[in-house]
Amino acid sequence: MKKTQKRKGVKWAVLILVAAAAVGVIWHTIGSLKNRSFLLRLTVGGNENVRLLNRLNEIWTLPEDFSLDVIEVDELTMEWVQKENESPQNAILQLHGGAYIRSLKDNGQTYRRAAVQYAKLSGAGVLTVDYRVAPEHPYPAALEDALKAYDYLMEQGYSPERIIIAGDSAGGGLALATALYLRDHDMPMPAGIITMSAWTNLNYKRWTPPYAVGARADDPYISPAYGAYHGFPPMLMQVGGDEKLLDDTTRVAQKAKDAGAELTQTTYPGMFHVFQMLFPELPEANTAWDEVKTFMDTVFPEIDRDVDARV
Repeated sequence: MKKTQKRKGVKWAVLILVAAAAVGVIWHTIGSLKNRSFLLRLTVGGNENVRLLNRLNEIWTLPEDFSLDVIEVDELTMEWVQKENESPQNAILQLHGGAYIRSLKDNGQTYRRAAVQYAKLSGAGVLTVDYRVAPEHPYPAALEDALKAYDYLMEQGYSPERIIIAGDSAGGGLALATALYLRDHDMPMPAGIITMSAWTNLNYKRWTPPYAVGARADDPYISPAYGAYHGFPPMLMQVGGDEKLLDDTTRVAQKAKDAGAELTQTTYPGMFHVFQMLFPELPEANTAWDEVKTFMDTVFPEIDRDVDARV
C-alpha cells in the first residue's frame, strides 16, 4: 500500500479551531434562517452534546498500537488506520458526514476516533475518504471519490466480500448511493453497508442543498430514498428516535426490506443525530457500537490466521 505520511500519538486540538472557523464561514454564507435551521438538524443534538464531542476530540490521541497513514491517489486524499504491524484481511470504507459541505479537514478528528473504533471492533483496516464537497464540488464529485476509494481498496487486494462501506449523516447517504451505483453498473458489491443517521432525501420544495445544485435532487445517487434496493448486501441502519432525519432512515429501510434485503434497522429512543460519535461517554452510543460489532462479525468472512496477507 502506498503511504505518503504517517502520524502517531499527536493531539489534533488545532483542528477543532479550524472546524469551528469553517462552521462560522458556512453559517455566514448560507445566511437564511431556514438554512441555518436545516444545518442544525445535521449536527450532534444540543450545545451540551457538541461540547462533549469537542472535548472527546480534543483529548484524543492515536493509540500507540495503531498507525495512521495519509494516502494520495489522483489528487484524492484518504487516511488509512490499522493495528500496528499487522496486515488486515478485511477493510472498511468510511464516508464522513458534514452535509456534503464539510470536508475531512473540517471534522477529521471525529472520524479518526471512529476509524480506530471500527478497527478495534473488527480487526479491519479503515480507509476514510476526504471526498470533494460543495459548493465548489457539487454532485457527482463526492460519489466519484467514493467509487475511486472503493476501487483503490480492490486494487490493494481486498475482494468485495471483505469490504464494508460505512457512513454517517451525508456519508451514510453516500454509502447507499455508492452501492446503488455499483449495483446499477454491474460492479462488485461490498459485503455489507452500515449507516448512522443517514441523510437520504435531499429533495426539498423550497431549497436545494449545495450538493444537489445543477442536478435533480430526486436522483437516487443524490437522494437514495428514491432508489430501489434489490440485490443489496446485508445492511445495518441506525438512527436516533429524536432526530429530524428519522424518516430518511426508516423510508430506505422499508424499501430495502420490501426488496428482500437482509437488513437490521434500529431506532434508538430519545437519541439525536449521529449520537454514536459520543462514545465512550454516552451509554447509548456504546450500545450502538456493540450492534455494529455484531454486524461486522456476521458479515465479514472468517479471518484465516495462517495467512498474513489480503485475499
